[in-house]
Amino acid sequence: MHNFSSYWILPLIFMFHDFEELVFVPYWLKDHNPKIHGHVLFGGVNRSDILAAGIWEEFCMYLLLATVAYIMDSPLLVATATLPYLFHLIMHLVFVFNKRTYVPGAITAIIELPIIIVYLYGLTTLTKASLWEWIIVVIIMFVSFISNLKFIHWIMAKTMHKLS
Repeated sequence: MHNFSSYWILPLIFMFHDFEELVFVPYWLKDHNPKIHGHVLFGGVNRSDILAAGIWEEFCMYLLLATVAYIMDSPLLVATATLPYLFHLIMHLVFVFNKRTYVPGAITAIIELPIIIVYLYGLTTLTKASLWEWIIVVIIMFVSFISNLKFIHWIMAKTMHKLS
């Protein structure tokens, strides 16, 4: 396997991006309205310790996914998990344009977008899956990641309110 199609790149690049969020979200929320079209950015969580727990859980998911993909020699799993992450990075840039100011995660989103695109291309060239397999696994990944994100934000908000 080529270095740039390694299954382990996705968890590492995720941590690089989420470290920016972990450091800057609490400070950013003090000075900015976190709402965009009725949705609260970062789940409204303004404590680094609570954000860190959510980030840790997501990182564990990425590590588990990369491990399973490695054991099964399935680039399809990592490629399809990269798509929700790519969407996440793009959304950071949408938030920047919507807010017309820096939003935590934007700098690493700009840095990572071309890397993720090349990474995704590298993984797709290794994937021998049919179109229907792609469609099914992409749907499963998006549903899984969106459900997990909603769950994490719910748990973090509940925890923050208990500790306040």
